Amino acid sequence: MLGFIQGKLISKNVESLHCVVLAQSVGYEVLVPKRSIEKLPVQSDVCLWLHTHVREDVLSLYGFESENEKLFFRVLLSVSGLGPKTALSLLSEHGADSLIELILGKRVGEIAKAPGVGKKTAERLVIELAGKIEKLSWAKDYSQLSETLNAKLPTGLLQIREDLSSALVHLGYLPHQIKGTIEKAMTASSDKEPTFESLLKFCLKELSNRSLSSGRLSSEVGNG
Repeated sequence: MLGFIQGKLISKNVESLHCVVLAQSVGYEVLVPKRSIEKLPVQSDVCLWLHTHVREDVLSLYGFESENEKLFFRVLLSVSGLGPKTALSLLSEHGADSLIELILGKRVGEIAKAPGVGKKTAERLVIELAGKIEKLSWAKDYSQLSETLNAKLPTGLLQIREDLSSALVHLGYLPHQIKGTIEKAMTASSDKEPTFESLLKFCLKELSNRSLSSGRLSSEVGNG
């Protein structure tokens, strides 16, 4: 598996995001975020950190200016239903720094501006990466990575989140059910300062719908 390449950039296509790097007499075709490929000078030496993506009989190389950006790309790939082309589109549109800020700020509408990224994908990005971004504090190149999602919330919302978690636990819900539901409630709310009551109502409805869906599925399996 290829992880890094150094060589001469012999061609690039800003529209398709493809470039060819000549290293040891071999030309490697690499896909690079638009913000990076625009800066890469043709016929000059370049260094790229590589992510090797293998799917069936296709091997694709994705190149990044820093190792941290490559690792963040891999974090994006951990989101359910999000493939490398969509991850590349997100980085091309926003850049790593801005995308992290958008995720921490739950700014779904702005995330969704990237080509091929709809609102549902943007919502999944926010919900599923909330905890994972906290683990990226080692990425010193990104000034905001050491700050958790909670640190981006006003004190009032932090207290509401804790109260919601406590209330749902007392109602018998499990921690793995609660976290995702609370994140979804925070993201879905159109109010700048949502109340505990409105968020609790959303969570209970969401959890109830999941239980009903699970019950129907179990019934269908049993009848089958």
